[in-house]
Amino acid sequence: MTRQLSEQVALAWKTFDRAAGHSWCVTPAVPILFFGDLDAYRASPLRVVTVGLNPSLREFPAGEPFRRFPLAQGDRDRAPDRYLAAMSAYFVTDPYSRWFSAFEPLLNGLGASYYETAASTALHTDICSPVATDPTWSRLGKTHRASLEADGVRLWHLLLENLRPQIVAISVAKDYLKRIRFVPGTGWTIMHTFDRKADDTPRSRPYKVRARRYKVGGEQSLFVFGEAAQTPFGSLSHEQRFETGAIALETYRDG
Repeated sequence: MTRQLSEQVALAWKTFDRAAGHSWCVTPAVPILFFGDLDAYRASPLRVVTVGLNPSLREFPAGEPFRRFPLAQGDRDRAPDRYLAAMSAYFVTDPYSRWFSAFEPLLNGLGASYYETAASTALHTDICSPVATDPTWSRLGKTHRASLEADGVRLWHLLLENLRPQIVAISVAKDYLKRIRFVPGTGWTIMHTFDRKADDTPRSRPYKVRARRYKVGGEQSLFVFGEAAQTPFGSLSHEQRFETGAIALETYRDG
């Protein structure tokens, strides 16, 4: 484990401790720096990271809060190695698959997966905060969201500098793109437009997938953006999300 990653773990805990005294902070819980197998990600031929806003309260089910992160339970000394092992074991333990399955077809189009089923293993991150909240992010007060973002956005940037992703798939409300502070290599351009739904009926509003390059940890990372609809890229069918991944891979390789 690098010194930088150890510092990011410490910052995640610091962010959690600042929030833990508030009624809207899910407890008992731990901050989630990332979801997925870190070692497998680093060894992947294509490094892919997905992005949301903050962890769901469902990551810590009532009555059995550490069901998805058993290695983190009772970790009083907060040992970074044990903490990272808990994060890395997420998708082979008990993932909140209903939500993550929305990203999976797009990952498959890239030749990647959160699971051990593809050549490349993806990680998930959250741009606003590593802290799970109740109510959900959209219903949390603006003041509370701002206090979490003060640490969370900085932490996310530090983490991505460390991860050096080649492709970043982000599906949030468009306004959150303003939180991205990496140096841009290009402007946002329309990578693909879906004019029709899965049943081939016309969309009242075409769904546009946009792309932009940013310099991240020495990489010219391709960021792929599509607005969320309850779930990531939720307005697209399974096949359309797969197609988005395939187009993104082609776009990345074309430089």
